[in-house]
Amino acid sequence: MSMDIVEYKKIVVALRPSLLTIARRITGNAEDAEDVVQDVCLKIWHFRDRFDQYENMEAYSTSMVKNLSIDKIRCRKPFSDERELLGKETAEQLPDSLLEEKEERDAIRHIIEMLPPLQQRILQMKDIEGYETGEITEITGITAEAVRNNLSRARKRMRELYLMYYQTKQTTR
Repeated sequence: MSMDIVEYKKIVVALRPSLLTIARRITGNAEDAEDVVQDVCLKIWHFRDRFDQYENMEAYSTSMVKNLSIDKIRCRKPFSDERELLGKETAEQLPDSLLEEKEERDAIRHIIEMLPPLQQRILQMKDIEGYETGEITEITGITAEAVRNNLSRARKRMRELYLMYYQTKQTTR
């Protein structure tokens, strides 16, 4: 059975306000939330031929909003400009120092990639995107204590790996 425009408006459009609330809570941004909900509504419309396969459209659309919101967070650029990260104009720097900074940034990115996925995600949300522990618990669905433990483990492991990287770099010079 296919969903027609009347059913679509009755079911999906009626869910829109609650979906927006969920997306806003996860993304922390009204524009991103609007994009996520719009994408979900479009996907549901495009798959209207399969409408009868979904027993609970509200649960299905809510899951889609949660997943797309998390994807939206993952796709954000942590810093709009690398000069912002460095805190100075790169044009004024010598090529050697630029190369060293790039190598160090690459090493830190690589170290973060070596962490377990949950620790990567929590570290990104807390230290890079500035989320509070309560917000992270809502997004990830884990307890505040688990967030703090994972964050502590991630930071400790990063320190260990960075020190190993730094020592290796010093001995090769």
